[in-house]
Amino acid sequence: MNDLQQYFERIQPRYYINEIASLGFTRLFRKMAVQKVKNYRNKRVLDLMSGQGENLEFLKDHNENTKIVTLDFSSAMNMKLFSTFKKKLTINQIQDDFFKNQIPDRSMDIILCSYGTKTIEENNKKIFVDELSRIIDEKGEIMIVEFVKPKTPWRFSCVKWYIEVLVSKIFGNEFGKLFHYINKNDSLEDMREQFNHNGLFIISHKRYLDLVEILHVKRN
Repeated sequence: MNDLQQYFERIQPRYYINEIASLGFTRLFRKMAVQKVKNYRNKRVLDLMSGQGENLEFLKDHNENTKIVTLDFSSAMNMKLFSTFKKKLTINQIQDDFFKNQIPDRSMDIILCSYGTKTIEENNKKIFVDELSRIIDEKGEIMIVEFVKPKTPWRFSCVKWYIEVLVSKIFGNEFGKLFHYINKNDSLEDMREQFNHNGLFIISHKRYLDLVEILHVKRN
């Protein structure tokens, strides 16, 4: 188990604090991203880096034929997801590192990934996009939402102070570590370019509040 896995194992019981510390913005942009896909009915859905399943409550028009797969490397996160959704949805849970996944080619119609890509090392981003491009089926959609480093100096300073000082003081240093990942994540532009190189169509790529980006991709 690497350091990042250990971090999420430790933080899981208090993971709800992320929602409080973000002033509700994580939930807002997660909902916005997930609901850009208009219909989950009869679709094969992969919730990648699924955490506690926060994306799943926003699936629109799903039915008994919606096949949901979640993938996360944290056993604590997977256990929480199972306890929350076992009576609501039928889910195939995979506990694994995405970079070791054995998901078949063209086996998913929709891939969701919320707030997980910022922890990917730079040299693995191309591999990550290539894997998503391999897994998504014809006419399938990929939705990525992520915190990014603010471009405006004063916004950058405000975010840095808020997370590293205020959030750390109120909720604990483990939550202040988020800024490390935001600071090294300039944009989803490199992923966008790789998807385009792989022949996928970019439906939209927008930045909100100079802090969050949503990338919506489709296979033609």
